[in-house]
Amino acid sequence: MRFVRYSFLSLVVFWACSLGVQLLPRIATAQQAPIRKVGVSSNDSQLLVTFGYRDVFTQKIQEKLKSGLPTRLVVQVAVENENGKQVAFWARTVHVVYDLWEEHFIVTLKEPGGKRATKVKTVREVMQAAGVLWRTRIAWSMPPGKYRLKVGVEANPVSEKMVRNIQRWISKPSGGFQNAGTGTSYFGSFVGYFVDRNIAKAEKSIRFVSQWFEL
Repeated sequence: MRFVRYSFLSLVVFWACSLGVQLLPRIATAQQAPIRKVGVSSNDSQLLVTFGYRDVFTQKIQEKLKSGLPTRLVVQVAVENENGKQVAFWARTVHVVYDLWEEHFIVTLKEPGGKRATKVKTVREVMQAAGVLWRTRIAWSMPPGKYRLKVGVEANPVSEKMVRNIQRWISKPSGGFQNAGTGTSYFGSFVGYFVDRNIAKAEKSIRFVSQWFEL
């Protein structure tokens, strides 16, 4: 009887451990990519999104901004369908520097469609100019379906190669690829490396997924 009791207990422990091993990766994945609500709209099959990532500006980075040392952000956004396939990709680089003589910040944004620079006076204005996407077109020719966004943001990334490759992609004459149907080999290499990889060492990194939405 005692043997049966111990055997049953061992079976329960084994089952619990096995279940725990299966659940841990899912829990870790959820912790690595929390859900963040984003604004989504479509216009003639174009996907427009609105969301902020101002939390990448830690107190330390804000102080660094005021010191005059340059700060750089890399923002990457992938669109994933309900089958787990990434069907579109978008990226932005941001360069912020404080002009000690003129006493203002220069915020330079590079993204598909062009490059623009703006001058602002305060750190709060820097965070608003550099830390928000407002009705930004990140994909077009999108078929009806269910989608979500996967977002990664790095402040002062260590990998210079990654930054150069992102900027090279942004500078393509077509403004980058539109979706997985155009330039598929190029698309696959970028999405696979820049979105699915572990974010490289950076002064601050955040990543999240949006809620599911339908177009």
